[in-house]
This record gives sequence, structure tokens and C-alpha cells, in this order.
Amino acid sequence: MLLVVVHLAAVWFCVGLVWVVQVLVYPEFRAIERSAWREHHDHHTRLMTWTVCGPWAVQGVTCAALLVWRPAGVPFWLAVVAGVCGAATVAVTLGLSVPCHRRLAVAYDDGVLDRLVRTNWYRTAAWTAGGVVAVAMVLLAAP
Repeated sequence: MLLVVVHLAAVWFCVGLVWVVQVLVYPEFRAIERSAWREHHDHHTRLMTWTVCGPWAVQGVTCAALLVWRPAGVPFWLAVVAGVCGAATVAVTLGLSVPCHRRLAVAYDDGVLDRLVRTNWYRTAAWTAGGVVAVAMVLLAAP
């Protein structure tokens, strides 16, 4: 049971963070003074990396562990769905978000920021779905 609770906590930390980034942080990038853009973006990416790495790593480790050691009542397929949701956040981050941030690290670009905001919805959806799956696993786990 502890495994699914730790998983739930890590995933929901990430769910909350990705929603704040989606509806507040990324849209506010447009308001940053262009002369301070690079410094602001560098600061953002450095702090965001430290903020998300721990919980995201815990999510990954607990996803892997749940594929092998599940509490009674938690079906294997649900652990697989949790893993797919987690893998989707990694794929979107590496395939879409990181390239956008690399371009934004050089210079502000409205088109790149639009792409970042638009494609971050995939990550937001994947983490939110993973959060719902985590709740289901906690509810199904036998005490």
C-alpha cells in the first residue's frame, strides 16, 4: 500500500506543477521584458529542473516497481497505464518541450513559445491521466 501512496504523492505533485506551468508560467513568458529574457529563462529552467526532478524520478521508480510489486487489488493493466502515462510525459518533454526551451534559451520567439504552450497540453493531459490512475490504484489497493 505504501508504494501506491508514494506513487500518488509524486504524480500529484507533478500534476499540480504542470497545471501551474500551463496556465500561469508559460503564458506569463510573454510579459517578460525582452532585455531580461535570457536571464529569466535560464533562471526558470534551472529552478524548474530542480523542482520537478525528484518527484518525477519517484514517479518513474514507483511506476516500474508497480509493474512487479502491486498491492492486492491493483490490476497489472492499471500499472501499465500508469507507466504509459509516465512515459508520455518523458517523451513529450524530451521530444517537444526541451527543443522549444533550447531555442528560447537563445532568444525569445513568439512562434516557439506558442508551440511550447500548445504542446505542453500533451504533457498536462498525460500527467493528469496518470494522477487519475494513481487515485484508482490507491482506491483499489487492499488495506
